[in-house]
Amino acid sequence: MQQPWAWAIVHGGKDVENRTQAWSYRGPLAIHAGSRISQRGVESPLIDAAFHRRPHEVPLSDIRGCEALGAIIGVVDMVDAHWCYGDPEDVGCCKPWGEVEYVEHGGRTRRDVVHLVLENPRPLAEPIPARGRLGLWTPEDALLAQIREQVPA
Repeated sequence: MQQPWAWAIVHGGKDVENRTQAWSYRGPLAIHAGSRISQRGVESPLIDAAFHRRPHEVPLSDIRGCEALGAIIGVVDMVDAHWCYGDPEDVGCCKPWGEVEYVEHGGRTRRDVVHLVLENPRPLAEPIPARGRLGLWTPEDALLAQIREQVPA
């Protein structure tokens, strides 16, 4: 996922990831910070609040506070996934991180959202450079071994 969303999951208390497809998988997820930065994330008041609850030397507008790009930065447990329907102003079960709809292409297309419920974030001591892929993917054995060295199962 793009930064600073990946940072927020591992370090900032983001316990819901919003997606447009339901996953049957439950269990540990390696959090991969992609090589792109989300402007929506940089401008998010939730990210800003999470970032400033932590002792940092740089403002969120200087993305170096979320410096890892193209790397695995932590592991979380995915414990649930459910569709969220309703009023965009009242997300209900998954406030404040859950969203009700996904708006793409400048607001022309709206899609329903699935909340991936995340628990037990475990940051890596050092980011592990890795190429990501879209969607849910299984890391190769060598990458899994590197992750396990830093975060025991």
